[in-house]
Amino acid sequence: MSDLALNPGPMYVVDSPYEIARWRPLVNWVLYIPHAIIQNAMRTFATAVFLVYWVMLIFTGRLNRGLYGVLAMHERYSERASSHLIGFTEKYPPFDFNLGGRDNHVYEPITVSLPEPPETTSRWAALNLFAAIPHYLFILVLGVAVVLTVIFGWVAVLFTGEWPHTLRDFVVRVTNYYLSVWAYVTMAVSDYPKFKI
Repeated sequence: MSDLALNPGPMYVVDSPYEIARWRPLVNWVLYIPHAIIQNAMRTFATAVFLVYWVMLIFTGRLNRGLYGVLAMHERYSERASSHLIGFTEKYPPFDFNLGGRDNHVYEPITVSLPEPPETTSRWAALNLFAAIPHYLFILVLGVAVVLTVIFGWVAVLFTGEWPHTLRDFVVRVTNYYLSVWAYVTMAVSDYPKFKI
């Protein structure tokens, strides 16, 4: 059993100052372009990998850790790049493709530690994909709120040089909620996620 299963905590942690250079909102989107290209390709690949991962569980009754590692890599890469884009840190994210749930700590400002899947699970866990539909809808609503929060955060940074604490903390909480749903859908955890941010 993984450490995260024994001691669940936030999967996404931001450890950087709230202060950030005022010009960042004006240029971070340009700096993000190389990561956006990679993220888009990885998203397509991860979708195909998830389909194979899901079908393999149905036919074999086992979760493939290698395929899960690819899914975890995609999530970690995306969260690191997105965190830099929205200005949670001035440090440029690495082009790191670490497989598996554990964060390898090559990017100190952002930690994304995901649970490792269990050795065995029921084929019924494949239904998690459908059981999470209410969460998908909630995530859509929260996604709109996050976009508005980021816009207000950027405006605040332009004028004050600092992300408002409550706004940044809200985005961090939503990201952790999203990752709890992701962990359930990928069958890394069996407990149904709470509608809580």
